[in-house]
Amino acid sequence: MERTRQVQCSASEPVRYDGDDETDKIVALAGLGPLAEYTDRLGVTGGFAGAVPYLGPGIPVVDRGGLLVHGLLMLNAGGDCCTDLAMVQAAEGVLGDVGSDTTFRRMIADFAKTPGSTGAIDDVMAEVRTRVWAEHGWSDPDSRVTLDIDATLTRVHSEKEDAKGNYKRGYGFHPLACFADCSGEALAVEHRPGNAGANTIADLVGIVDAGLDALPESVARSHRPGAVAADAANEILVRSDSAGHTLGFMWDMWDRNVRFCVTGRSNTVLSSVILSFDDNTNWEQALEPHNVDLDDEHSDVDARKAQVVEVTDDPAIARWVGLKKRPKDDLDVHYPPGTRVVVRREPLHPGAQQRMFDTNGWRHTIIISDLPGESALEVDRLQREHAHVEENIKRLKTCGLDRFPFPDTARNKIWTSMVGWAHTLCRWFQLDLLAGTEFEHAHPKKLRRCLFNTPAILRVRNRQTWTLWPKHWPWNPHLRNAGRRLRTMNQPTPLQI
Repeated sequence: MERTRQVQCSASEPVRYDGDDETDKIVALAGLGPLAEYTDRLGVTGGFAGAVPYLGPGIPVVDRGGLLVHGLLMLNAGGDCCTDLAMVQAAEGVLGDVGSDTTFRRMIADFAKTPGSTGAIDDVMAEVRTRVWAEHGWSDPDSRVTLDIDATLTRVHSEKEDAKGNYKRGYGFHPLACFADCSGEALAVEHRPGNAGANTIADLVGIVDAGLDALPESVARSHRPGAVAADAANEILVRSDSAGHTLGFMWDMWDRNVRFCVTGRSNTVLSSVILSFDDNTNWEQALEPHNVDLDDEHSDVDARKAQVVEVTDDPAIARWVGLKKRPKDDLDVHYPPGTRVVVRREPLHPGAQQRMFDTNGWRHTIIISDLPGESALEVDRLQREHAHVEENIKRLKTCGLDRFPFPDTARNKIWTSMVGWAHTLCRWFQLDLLAGTEFEHAHPKKLRRCLFNTPAILRVRNRQTWTLWPKHWPWNPHLRNAGRRLRTMNQPTPLQI
């Protein structure tokens, strides 16, 4: 008890909080300013101005391009409904005039009533993406561009159009997304009903086509149905989980001159091959994937003991592959030319529920791919790196994909597209202005807590407005460095859409 008395029992300082004086020099959420200026300097805001539809009378009082950008900033700051635009208004000192949430709702309604309006915004993003990728070298000739596709379930707790029960006994929607692995940006996001199938071929091929349309033309050229492989400047690889293990999907990728790498589902033939493994099987030690376990590089002990073997030449499997034509029906089972089958095994961790073909304490994973030059170990590592898509989906959900604020599907589709645009802008901002720092691959939660929510005081000196950051804020150097990099960016000419 004596020691307890010596400890300070107050968590506050003697400060008055009931004062009547206020000031307009302090700006909340001032950390959103660099992201907003970065968007302007990319030419996104100017491009949006001519692409956002307006169905009201006369000339809009609020610039629709700026309003859409402010909506994307609101999503990056943690907003998940239209009324959350009010919190961005607290940063008007660095963001300019922010429209009301009512005007924001009307803009989304205009989007929903105007066919092809989101396509115009996608064209703006694609034009900017061409410049961003060229600066980073992601679109250089002969480089591989990897696309990751995956679906995710989102729950809703009220009656909404197309909200359906799903295969996990939940209720909500089942959006599908395509990401670029080089940057983590969302190339396309599709809003789907909750009962949409995970392995629906039309949906999977559709999201890949949408992702190809979003790529720079120099990259996407010669990656369409009937494309000539010799004319392609870049190799495109699409990765998927077991949802992509359908003959229709893989043959459609082959028709588009797009490589595929998917997790295979076991069947009678593959299971018999796995059961025939013995001590003479030529297992090789698996390679460690790049940038998958960001928190602890060696957290998965069982994965470090994994082994890989290629079984394409097994007599039971060889009859599936070869120079054959596309199957005529579901009973005509054979894979596109060049398809390879790789099997990975790793020890079952303690407490794991065993499946039928988890033999001798090993869990087996099948990988189906048509990559011609890589070894089986490289194919396995590439497919393991498909885990990046889970991080990207987490970012999407944190930026508004986990809640759909409208009762109708038309406006919820617009909301889904906005989430994808907001996520993409944030990823470009991180890779351009925060490269080499702890925030380059940080999740939105950390960005908000450390950067976006930072308040500041505005002071005018030498006819310029300067931002004064809090003295004891630990992440001030990152905000200042982002500001210095902004000064070196050239203001692009307005986009012509």
